[in-house]
Amino acid sequence: MIASGLNSMLPALAAMTATIRPGSIFGMPEQASTIAPHVDLLYDIITWISVFFFVLIVGVMGYFVIRYRRTSHVAYTDGPTHNTPLEVTWTVIPLILVIAIFFIGLQGYVHMTTPPENSYEIQVTGQRWFWTFNYPNGASETNVLHVPVGRPVKLVMRSDDVIHSVFIPAFRVKQDVVPGRRTQLWFEATRTGDFDLFCTEYCGTQHSQMVGRVLVYEPDEFEVVIEEAARWIDKVLDAKLHLAGTLLFNQCASCHTLDGSKLIAPSFKETYDLFVNGDTRTLADGTTVTVNEQYIRNSILDPLKEVVDTYPSSMPPGIGTQLGDRKVEAMVRFIMRLDETAPGGQLKEVTRAELAELGAEPEGE
Repeated sequence: MIASGLNSMLPALAAMTATIRPGSIFGMPEQASTIAPHVDLLYDIITWISVFFFVLIVGVMGYFVIRYRRTSHVAYTDGPTHNTPLEVTWTVIPLILVIAIFFIGLQGYVHMTTPPENSYEIQVTGQRWFWTFNYPNGASETNVLHVPVGRPVKLVMRSDDVIHSVFIPAFRVKQDVVPGRRTQLWFEATRTGDFDLFCTEYCGTQHSQMVGRVLVYEPDEFEVVIEEAARWIDKVLDAKLHLAGTLLFNQCASCHTLDGSKLIAPSFKETYDLFVNGDTRTLADGTTVTVNEQYIRNSILDPLKEVVDTYPSSMPPGIGTQLGDRKVEAMVRFIMRLDETAPGGQLKEVTRAELAELGAEPEGE
């Protein structure tokens, strides 16, 4: 009877909950997925129950403090030691509430862990300290997740180093990303927009910077965007390929700087200066290596082979493979021409559209 009653109430309660977002008195963020109303419903139920019993218990306690305070030194008398109706009441009512909460929560859990068969699948890789999203058409993005509105999306996730955790507050989804194991989550966005994505599992010194964005598009626009994401690097002429590195640097920024300051990996400015001067760099094993074009390329493709002295070997070994040949070449040229790509330690602002224009062949050729 309890289950049938809750089933009949859930749609109405979920719809009512959706109408008060944003601006909920409990501070929940805006709703933007089909899962969000159900999560908020359970959250609101538990919170209102907590508020009700807090007021009830504190109110009764305050009343008893005043009503039964000691006013004289009269000897104590024996008080009641047992009240069956009261004990049954405070046992049965919480039991009913717990059963109801469990039932609603179980429904939500089953729904959240069972992606529809027609879900759009995106491969996600967590690395210190950025996210890589790989799409079925070959597109790859860093810290930016593109999804269509009104279509289920399944994220198949893995980690290349330590435990991370994908959390999209507006969608009410969160799932750990564990080394050596594949995990997944799914959602269906209900409106277009720009939403936050966080890592919510402490993963090292730059954990707080492991943030991203979820961009939700109309279906037709999504197809255009995702096709552009797969092909933009191919539209850039070789002569301008170093500028493409400015759009790829965001996945390096958590470990490398452009102004010579130190994080957990050598600054690109330091590498650039050594390259320009033809100097050598001391490695962790005590040997030295000349900083030239081949060294820079090898540092991306096989970062654990020549670890720089005083720095940890923390760069993910598969990053070069994930980037692909042309993007690796773009990053090599980006570092070799850092005086143009990041003058004064400030990253030059270039858009994909501008790079496409730069890469367009002149008419008549």
